[in-house]
Amino acid sequence: MKYMGSKKSMLSNGLGEALDRSIGECNRVFDLFTGSGAVAWHVAQHYEREVIASDLQAYAVALAASVIERTEILNSRRWVDSWFQRAEDRQSGDFPSLARLFQNQLKDGGITEKASRAKELCSSTDFPITRAYGGYYFSPIQAVWLDTLRKSLPNNRVHRKIGLAALIIAASQSAASPGHTAQPFKPNETAGRYLMEAWMRDIQFLVRRAVDTLSKKRAMIQGKACVSDANELAKQVSEGDLVFLDPPYSGVHYSRFYHVLETVAVGKVGEISGNGRYPPSSERPRSEYSLRTRSKTVFDDLLRVLSEKGASAIVTFPADAASNGMSGEDVSVLSGQYFDIEEAKVSSRFSTLGGDKKHRDARQNATELILRLSPR
Repeated sequence: MKYMGSKKSMLSNGLGEALDRSIGECNRVFDLFTGSGAVAWHVAQHYEREVIASDLQAYAVALAASVIERTEILNSRRWVDSWFQRAEDRQSGDFPSLARLFQNQLKDGGITEKASRAKELCSSTDFPITRAYGGYYFSPIQAVWLDTLRKSLPNNRVHRKIGLAALIIAASQSAASPGHTAQPFKPNETAGRYLMEAWMRDIQFLVRRAVDTLSKKRAMIQGKACVSDANELAKQVSEGDLVFLDPPYSGVHYSRFYHVLETVAVGKVGEISGNGRYPPSSERPRSEYSLRTRSKTVFDDLLRVLSEKGASAIVTFPADAASNGMSGEDVSVLSGQYFDIEEAKVSSRFSTLGGDKKHRDARQNATELILRLSPR
């Protein structure tokens, strides 16, 4: 799963230890900016604690829910075969046949002409993911599989959660874009080969592989994932709860970089525009944490509420200044107003949202703060 600032690597580099030291005496664990779901998954799988995960974006909640809302490992895969068969049954008519033919001819070269043909082909279909992103982030047949699998998700609650999360993961792994879905690769001499490579990825294989991985995970105690504003959900925290905070550090709303995954999660998209094929701004979640004029204020409000509730917290944030106007020093100062702090710093690699190889690399070394906050 390609995700900006994912905490997966940090779990073995300081964060896991901080969680282990903090969870012992806590009641529930809240993950208020769950993102890739890595921390929520980790806690749910390793500790007998209810995990409540939230995010403004539906795809992030779907990822978290696929593990934390389930306490049993799934061994049978018969439901997956049935799911794929229902999807294939929806692929009747001229367009899916033309999409398969296009895929078979993809290796013949001429990516510029191929991309133009793919865009023209996908613009004529009613499949929402294909119409919006086929010929850009996905080849026509990749997009068809995403559409038909999304439309054919199982009715069984557990199977549906795993299936949807697997689709999101497969979409992320196959998207023809440099790290995130802010913009697709261009079909030119420089990026054309990366576009071709991405379009050749087997969506069916990626979905099945993600299902296998997710099915082996499960929570020790059933939790809950929900679409919610972090500051609003914080009002439901109680004394003795532990809250994990990994607030946005980008001055650009995260929804710009994950709109394709959001479309897969919700199954529909409005009119799209721009180089990134963005849906209307009204359909993209906006966070005050990504506004330079509001980031410190809303974070201060969040910390104050958690302090009043008697909760403890773990905060992670880049040590240096971030583009949303906050820095690690700001986070420490604000936290110190309400909590006793134990601070650690770890080296990490963070995403620059794709980079451009001229002014910045796609991933850079950074120092990350880990703050353990104890109620006074």
